[in-house]
Amino acid sequence: MAKRNNGEGTITKRKDGRWEGRYYTGEIVNGKRVRKNVLAKTKAECKEKLNKAIAENDKRQRIISRCDFLTNPEPTLEEWSRIWFESFCAASVKEYTRNSYQNYFDRYILPNLGGMKIKDISTVSCQQFLMKMYTSGRTRNVEKKGNGLSAKTVKDIKIALQTCLQKAEDEGLIDTNPCRKVQLPKDAPKEMQTLKANELGAFLRETKDSGCYEFYILEITTGLRLGEILALTWDDLDIKNKTISVNKQVQRIGSELKITTPKTASSIRTVALCDECFNQLILLRSRQRLDTKLIFPSPITGGLRDPSSVTRKLHRMQKRAGVPQIRFHDLRHSFATLSLEQGMDIKTVSHMLGHTDAGFTMNTYMHVTDNMQQTVANAMQSLITETENKRKNKLIHFSA
Repeated sequence: MAKRNNGEGTITKRKDGRWEGRYYTGEIVNGKRVRKNVLAKTKAECKEKLNKAIAENDKRQRIISRCDFLTNPEPTLEEWSRIWFESFCAASVKEYTRNSYQNYFDRYILPNLGGMKIKDISTVSCQQFLMKMYTSGRTRNVEKKGNGLSAKTVKDIKIALQTCLQKAEDEGLIDTNPCRKVQLPKDAPKEMQTLKANELGAFLRETKDSGCYEFYILEITTGLRLGEILALTWDDLDIKNKTISVNKQVQRIGSELKITTPKTASSIRTVALCDECFNQLILLRSRQRLDTKLIFPSPITGGLRDPSSVTRKLHRMQKRAGVPQIRFHDLRHSFATLSLEQGMDIKTVSHMLGHTDAGFTMNTYMHVTDNMQQTVANAMQSLITETENKRKNKLIHFSA
């Protein structure tokens, strides 16, 4: 049977009656051009399959020619993630975030999806994997915390996987990011814990007895994040203006404590200090060696203080003070709540906390801002009532 040449491949009829389409892939192995074929019962079906195979091969070759970092145009997730970490993450993602992504891939993502080709990963497979993490993904502290990972951890795993696959989409390795349409359940929001005014007094008295009053008076009056406080150096303190500059933070990356850039651009800020806090910092400076750079160095090493050691000591002090045991971050909530209750405007509180916008602050402390709105409404009602009473008294005066 004569061959039909379509410009990119050929179609012939075999002796067994089937039609065969052949095409060259463009690859060379052992000095020979690689050729592949498709089979069909009819000539029309063979032509359709051949054209599809040629189109897919052309796409593969375009990917290989454009993405010189690829050795396989159809990589598995494990292969692609390795390229993604080495070629893209290293240049564009913060070290702490990159370390977190690597942990999620090593512990959860690759053991479940690593062997799949990224082109075969679907929204359904992503959904099933993440729901598995939510119900039975925990590998440590199962007896204490249950079989499933928290909603936040599952969400973070999804972000890591979605970010990796998004780069694959950007490079043309997959048509769409399968993670984009995944739906995750939400945990009930945790109730915010704060210290009331009387509890705060008892707690601060205990910090004096424990020798760390300066640390906590700074936290209670500024609402800094723990990592921000631990990274403060004496050159951040402006003695003339009684302010402190927040421009770095301490984070644990792997097994090391490191100073990194703040969480967001809004986190870089200058915060005013009250007189008590400022005076205590000056006294603290007078007791330290002149070559001490950190405001709150580790009492053991003189270097960066471990955040976990701060938390452990905090809980011991709370117990001795007879106040509720709350996280260090809840002291930040306490600052914000008390500031709003004392009449500080939401924009100022948002700036001091280093939030991106005041809307986020308002939503976070809705329980306080709702009360503030009711206070304003009551004040307006009092004003209206007072105005109306004056009007009535004026009418009575004229009638008399």
